[in-house]
Amino acid sequence: PSPGLPGGGRCKAINVKLDQIASIRTLMTFRDRAPSDGGDGNAWVLAIRDIVSRWPPDYAMLPRVDADEGQLSDRLLEGDILLPGRGSSYPARLFLGAALPVFTAGQVFVIRARNGVLPTYLCWYLNRPDVQAGITQLLAGSAIQALNKSSLLRIDVAVPPLDGQHHIAELQSLADDRSRLRLELEQLDHAEIEHACETLLRQRGLHG
Repeated sequence: PSPGLPGGGRCKAINVKLDQIASIRTLMTFRDRAPSDGGDGNAWVLAIRDIVSRWPPDYAMLPRVDADEGQLSDRLLEGDILLPGRGSSYPARLFLGAALPVFTAGQVFVIRARNGVLPTYLCWYLNRPDVQAGITQLLAGSAIQALNKSSLLRIDVAVPPLDGQHHIAELQSLADDRSRLRLELEQLDHAEIEHACETLLRQRGLHG
């Protein structure tokens, strides 16, 4: 049986609550304050705006802060899943590590999968349209909508055996690679067209 999964891993899939397969917390280092850019700091800080934007972020553009030894123990770990705790969009993002330690600022949930559940699979599952729709139904607050941790922990998750999780994660990785390559090709096409237009302008003496 898969350790950490109720009922083992021999069945096709089991439905469990999120709190049975993962822990959820918010990093307290910058929980209630926005970090100031320390320039040459030894750590990066992610805010909600970075999580809802294109992923992975451009780490070189993130604020850098000085973190001491005690704070460094609270940094993100590879395989952590990040989920905004407030706002209008709640994508799940898989953290795959970075050159420097990384922290989160503000209300960001850090979801850490337990044994028997692949972070890649869990991240994919949390991004499913029906699950995202369920998350929006959990929102509390009028002016600023926010997620309640206890409600988030009660989300239903369908967990197949590990081989099924691996297959789904591999398919999702292929889809992500295809999307990335498509975007890169579109950018190259755009650059080539711009270059051709500029060349025509110069040749016809119309530039400037």
